[in-house]
Amino acid sequence: MNVGVAGLGNMGSAIAERLIEAGNTVTVWNRSAEKCKPLAAAGAGVAASATALADAADTVITILTDAAAIDAVYGGPTGLLAGDIKVKLFVEMSTVPPHVETELADKVRAKGAVFVECPVGGTTGPAPPG
Repeated sequence: MNVGVAGLGNMGSAIAERLIEAGNTVTVWNRSAEKCKPLAAAGAGVAASATALADAADTVITILTDAAAIDAVYGGPTGLLAGDIKVKLFVEMSTVPPHVETELADKVRAKGAVFVECPVGGTTGPAPPG
């Protein structure tokens, strides 16, 4: 599977690491580029922008801090929605109010992509291999 992960906090990094360990091709991007380095060392590709991340992956997982981060990462000329994303799958895992997800789903679907809301809570404990 060819997966992109945007949002490399504790949970996003753990998810990306587990995907790499499971043999997937993983590309990462984060607004703070420094957070990409440990995952690059583990075998992930690093995208230069959110648009490049969406171009590189068939499935894009986003796990962002809040609604403002979602707007910044998905929107604008270098955002996830800036390129051709038809038939790509977006799995949005941020824990934000329902209206944020509903509005985002409409934008993603309008571009011809598939949107799945999958918010997470708790700890990173289940992410590593057991």
